[in-house]
Amino acid sequence: MVALASAAPASAQEGEPPLSPFVAQRVAVVPVQFLRSDTAAPLLPAQWATARRELDDSIGTALAERGLGNKWAYAADIDRLAKRNRGYVSDPYTLGAGSFRARPLRPNDAAPSLLLSNLRSLIALGDARYALIPVELAFVREDDKALAVLRLVLLDGRGGRIVWFADIAVPAGTAFGSAQIGELARSVADLVVR
Repeated sequence: MVALASAAPASAQEGEPPLSPFVAQRVAVVPVQFLRSDTAAPLLPAQWATARRELDDSIGTALAERGLGNKWAYAADIDRLAKRNRGYVSDPYTLGAGSFRARPLRPNDAAPSLLLSNLRSLIALGDARYALIPVELAFVREDDKALAVLRLVLLDGRGGRIVWFADIAVPAGTAFGSAQIGELARSVADLVVR
């Protein structure tokens, strides 16, 4: 894993994973929001729905295997909550996180009002205060390597502020599939518990 950009929460101890202070908290891990792809990317838009579900499930599995179990709510849980409460909550796959895609992020920045509005009802149903948002899966070239980059943002849903963010990267290979998805999911889990 390569962390291309990140900001540790103020409560993180040096040498500890940056999200370790949130292990005891209830955190909602929402579904991956966007794919940034072009014709040279190893994942085409037509493959996105399947890859997205696999990435969401893999992140949930990797976190649960590190001992979080049911402490955190994962994308599949969030999706089930949304389906059971359609009249009350927004679609967890379109939360309005688009403004986090390309702009520089800073801890304590205010979250966009549309995102907060959509997110608050979801995290309230999951009895959480914080939401970990996998904002975008992108494919970039660095030197001669293709990288799969996942942008993550941790939001305080009650306070409406960015708590933490990171862009994590793994080698993308020529065909993005289960191996790369698993590596990304393990990299996400490494940010919480090693």
